[in-house]
Amino acid sequence: MGKTVENPKRYIVSCRVSDREMQLLADRAEQGNTNISDLLRQSLTAIAEGFGAPNHAGA
Repeated sequence: MGKTVENPKRYIVSCRVSDREMQLLADRAEQGNTNISDLLRQSLTAIAEGFGAPNHAGA
């Protein structure tokens, strides 16, 4: 039986990245003392909270 966790991750998302993109991800993760998975989760949270959201003020 698998271990019980507080916040289970049920889905796997994958995509292809270039050597440059992979190095950027690895560098940013190392700078943040985290791993690439957590870095991407943090990025999604920032996007969901409005960071980088399109500005519709002029629309």
